[in-house]
Amino acid sequence: MKRNLGCFVSCAGGLYRSIENGEAIGVNTIMIHPSPPQRWNSQPFKDSDIEKYNELKKINQLSDRKIDKVYFHGIYLVNLANPDKQKFHLSKLSLVNHLELCNRIKADGVIFHTGSFKDYADGDEKGYERVIYGINWIFENIEINSRKLYLECAAGAGGKVIGDNFEELAKIYEGIKEENKAKIGFCLDTQHMFASGYDLVNNLDNVVNSADKILGLDLVPVIHFNDSKTELGSNKDRHEDLGEGLIGKEAMSAFLNHPKLKDKDYILETPGLKDIESSKVEIAKLTQWAS
Repeated sequence: MKRNLGCFVSCAGGLYRSIENGEAIGVNTIMIHPSPPQRWNSQPFKDSDIEKYNELKKINQLSDRKIDKVYFHGIYLVNLANPDKQKFHLSKLSLVNHLELCNRIKADGVIFHTGSFKDYADGDEKGYERVIYGINWIFENIEINSRKLYLECAAGAGGKVIGDNFEELAKIYEGIKEENKAKIGFCLDTQHMFASGYDLVNNLDNVVNSADKILGLDLVPVIHFNDSKTELGSNKDRHEDLGEGLIGKEAMSAFLNHPKLKDKDYILETPGLKDIESSKVEIAKLTQWAS
């Protein structure tokens, strides 16, 4: 069985650099920030950047280092529960622009953190309504015909972060208009799950079966694969290199090779991805663990 294994790569200097960097590391799956993640990206991407990317991707598809899967990560400012009208609109617009680029370069989807309920003192229901409205608005303003927008599970840092359990993600999905549900899915993150209290070390089968029952693993094509600097249930988003954290090599390997998860796209976001050579070290571990 062919495995889709890869990591975050930089596209500094131009979108096409992501293809060059993926080839240099030797992965078939990449994730990029197509715009600076700490800044709002309210402007569409330049035609010249897209043309150069598509030219290089076409050449890549004929090489022995073919990149099969390309994901984007949404900017960190996105919060679809934000009651501030301007920031709420900028959040929606940012995801629309990412999806528009996704269409133009035939990428596989946009992964993003849904946001936080921290500004809702009287309960979270209004926050859920705002998130659901925002996602439906996005699909009214960008034409996509397949699953391309992925809500990422959270570590729970801050107490009111959205999606630190499967039930919260499922509640959002259930509120989406029926005609839009085929366009949305989920991204799991091993470190976030562990930090949220999902025991990947001692109860892996239970966690996997719970994700399947509540979310549906057919709605989870992609997984962020990270070890954890912090303990089970810490609610802290602190990634560690593979096998160096509190989840550990044995549990991480068992997750990677779980029968229900082997067909997923795996993407590293570990601290060791500092440059091409250090990324090769992390990818070597990933490929060695994959059976």
